[in-house]
Amino acid sequence: MNSDPIQSQPKIDNETYLKIWQIEHEHERTRWTVITFFLSISFAIFGFSFQSKLAPTDVIALRIASLLIYWFAYALLKRFFIFTKILLVYLIEMEQSGRTDIDIHSKAKAAQPTKLSTINLILYFGLIYTIGIFLLWLLGL
Repeated sequence: MNSDPIQSQPKIDNETYLKIWQIEHEHERTRWTVITFFLSISFAIFGFSFQSKLAPTDVIALRIASLLIYWFAYALLKRFFIFTKILLVYLIEMEQSGRTDIDIHSKAKAAQPTKLSTINLILYFGLIYTIGIFLLWLLGL
């Protein structure tokens, strides 16, 4: 049994940490590109529904379509976040175990309020968006 304290310490591997961090950011960029595309389509369809020449049934259909696309985008966001979460957990584990001397994600996680995460904000806005469309339908607008 080797009791050398230097050999029992974890090896610092900043290169692996930075590669995983880069993969996580590339995935995040792709995720936001896809989500932004669908959210934009949702809002464009919703805006189109305000044209005066549309029949009431067309307006309702367009607004329902805009809601379905919005919630599809939210579902994609949640699905894509699973992979991001796995990478983030791994990076934090590297930080906490001393396998890297970089601690970006530990500090970022500590600084971010949990209820104001991006996913929660998009969820809250989606609920407001849904209620707003429902109210427009009730008011006949």
